[in-house]
Amino acid sequence: MNDLIAKLKDGNESAFKEVMAMYKKPIYNFLSLLLGDRQLAEELTQDTFVKVYFKARTLKSDHPQAVKSWIYSIATNLARSEFRKRRFKHMFSLSDLNERHACHCPDLESRLLAEQLLALVPEKWRVPLVMKEMDNFTFEEIARMLNKPIGTVKSMVFRGKEHLRKQCLTPEGAAHV
Repeated sequence: MNDLIAKLKDGNESAFKEVMAMYKKPIYNFLSLLLGDRQLAEELTQDTFVKVYFKARTLKSDHPQAVKSWIYSIATNLARSEFRKRRFKHMFSLSDLNERHACHCPDLESRLLAEQLLALVPEKWRVPLVMKEMDNFTFEEIARMLNKPIGTVKSMVFRGKEHLRKQCLTPEGAAHV
């Protein structure tokens, strides 16, 4: 893996393609959950890897976990820029789906529900919550990526979970889902 990263830093196209093959789907899923918009997630995934390709020389570490964190940091920053640009929530309605979609994709309904619920969580809590619970990053890794103290990250994840819990338990929150 260290050899792959060294080649990536040297601008090797096949190394870039290999890194992209490893991380494209997880980054897309991460962005899709954060944004609640699959098309936008696809665009930002592409933008993430354009940045990876052109900025690979700036990598300071050859450790695979550091590279993973670096790629997620790029994706997170692009998502934050998008949040600032758009400042709106795009929510999917399960009633917009026909039965055929649900039959072919049994996980679709639960995924859309998760996206709807996550869209209710403020961005400042949503990013670390998704990183921790969906992408299984440690608090230390999230703190490094977000440039925040570990205690702050733990608090943000806790508050995000609390916000979700309240949304699921209150009638007002249930009306949004």
